[in-house]
Amino acid sequence: MLTRSRKKPEGFRGDTTMQSRNLKSIQLPARQQGMVLLLGLLLLLTLTILGVSSFQNANLQERSASNARLQSVAFEAAAAGAASSINFFDAQRDTTPDDQCGALDHVGWADATDWVDVGSVGDATLKQRMYCLADTYPCVGESCVEARPARSQLFVLSRGEITSGGEVVAQRDIEVRLAVLGDGPPIGGDGCGAICLPSCEPGEDMEFPNSNAFRVDGNGGPAITGGCDEMTEAIDDAVRDNRIGNYIGGIATAAPGAPWDTPENVSAFSDNLAAYAQAEQAINGNCQTLCYHEGNYSDSGNNDYGTNEDPQITYIDGDASFGGNVSGAGILFVTGTLSWNGTPNFNGLMVTLGGTFHIDGGGQGGNFGGSVVILGTDGSAFTESDFQNTGGGTGDYVYDCPALLAARDMLDSAGFLNDGNGDPMWSPECDESGTGTPWEVPLESIGVASWRENVGWREEFFGADDEEG
Repeated sequence: MLTRSRKKPEGFRGDTTMQSRNLKSIQLPARQQGMVLLLGLLLLLTLTILGVSSFQNANLQERSASNARLQSVAFEAAAAGAASSINFFDAQRDTTPDDQCGALDHVGWADATDWVDVGSVGDATLKQRMYCLADTYPCVGESCVEARPARSQLFVLSRGEITSGGEVVAQRDIEVRLAVLGDGPPIGGDGCGAICLPSCEPGEDMEFPNSNAFRVDGNGGPAITGGCDEMTEAIDDAVRDNRIGNYIGGIATAAPGAPWDTPENVSAFSDNLAAYAQAEQAINGNCQTLCYHEGNYSDSGNNDYGTNEDPQITYIDGDASFGGNVSGAGILFVTGTLSWNGTPNFNGLMVTLGGTFHIDGGGQGGNFGGSVVILGTDGSAFTESDFQNTGGGTGDYVYDCPALLAARDMLDSAGFLNDGNGDPMWSPECDESGTGTPWEVPLESIGVASWRENVGWREEFFGADDEEG
């Protein structure tokens, strides 16, 4: 049998062993070599940037956390000083009271006592000083200083300060107003501040504006009052993270006065106001826009509900919603929830018995002067009360006792202020202080009337003195 000879493939040696082919090394063109180098450099640059950025972010976060801790420690020191304000005053008045601010009727910041280094609170240094201002908190500017009346109030300023390398790295100031204790509520005969939640049933949706252009001013008293500690704590939790310094006078617990003390008194007062509003509505020309409305009500804007010269009663038996450019004076009483786009231009008493006062911060804010009462009630028991906000907002809520007295006098002259026994159902008062001055009464008769954290405005008056130390 013949066998055909098969030619072995090139690359094999012997019958079964494959031999490796010698390959020449592959050379890239010079242009492609440059691209590879460029891509490598770009990758290296990207990694370097990412590394530096990560380091900077970590460093920034570390510094931010450190600054927050320092500010917190400084605030705690200032708060400790505020709590001991009465003792500081007592130590100062034992020296030369005739020369001290407020001993008689001294006026102005120039009479302030020197800073006293009280000691250390943790890592912070606590300093305190004492001075007087007018009967209300100061506005900003020289014209305000010149217009300040001679009758003054006593204040103690506590400063928590942290230094590093001889420089101040954190500083917080808390101002406390001291007054002779009276027998009644801390502000007004009804126990209310500029914003008042007089019950003990806080709602679950409490939210206050976080805009720096939104301000609540107790005008010498608390900015916000709650009817018990539970309500006050809920308000404090809602406010604390939203610019507490904009709530001038702080947050205080105040036993509510009539008619906000019982559901029965609230119902009786509401019935009186409804009767008054219906009587006014029946007289042609006595009401701007309206005095009485049954059912839900909405006003998109540009209407008036009384003026400062001619205040009126406006009673809405239902929910009410108001838009911008609405103004009024007197009493706005709503049995349901009350919503407002912006801040109302209103002077007097504003009440919602639906338990919710809601503001939308959009648009230009207004100026409210008087007291806003937020109280949930079903007629036999108090229910939840909420202050709700859905925007930053601009505007002022300022406690204005003269505007409240004008509303009270309006009710009195119309014969709708008193109950069946002839007693006033609502009695706002402008002076909560007792008799005498802090220099003339025992220490136990002196109390904290209000407090505020000072953020920036004080330099308008202390300026050069602060620069010196």
